[in-house]
Amino acid sequence: MRIKLKIHGVIDIMANHSASLLILTDEEENRQLSIVVDEHMRNQIAIRRGKYHGDLEHRTSAINAFQNCLPETLSAAITYLTNVEFCVIIVSIYDGQYCAILEDQRTGTAFPIRVSDGVLLAYADPHVPLYIEKSLWDMQSTKYMGENAKGVSLPLNTLSVPMLKKVMQQCIDEEKYEAAQQIKNELDKRKAIKG
Repeated sequence: MRIKLKIHGVIDIMANHSASLLILTDEEENRQLSIVVDEHMRNQIAIRRGKYHGDLEHRTSAINAFQNCLPETLSAAITYLTNVEFCVIIVSIYDGQYCAILEDQRTGTAFPIRVSDGVLLAYADPHVPLYIEKSLWDMQSTKYMGENAKGVSLPLNTLSVPMLKKVMQQCIDEEKYEAAQQIKNELDKRKAIKG
């Protein structure tokens, strides 16, 4: 079973904008999934949402340029040349990264794709729905608190090892030892899996 997702937006999580969270919600906006994205992907999504940060010249240039970007061009070419009906499905999480597939809904043929690229493809073509496996949704999603929420819950298993180490050091520096231990446990678990 799958949950259909809505692309809700992108929020910055670090003051220097080096990392942001892509927020996906269920259609009823009861729960959310937060996915860490880099600055480039944040800008790509923001352009498509009409919320690009920058001066007017850069914003106009970016909006004009994205109309010829790969997701838009690929979507147009696929629609023109075939009768394939794609969807993007978030299927698992491994080593701090969500894993997704681009699936032909008619044949079930699937191709691996980065979640953020799948989101861009869903923006480029409104006929490409975005889903997540229900079991993963049940495990990873958190209550959606609305656009003006003061914070966002983020499962530890969605952070990269460098981010985990940085947050763990920050917890130690602030004498938040219980939180630091939880992060250490997540790092140990990943190390054991890689063997």
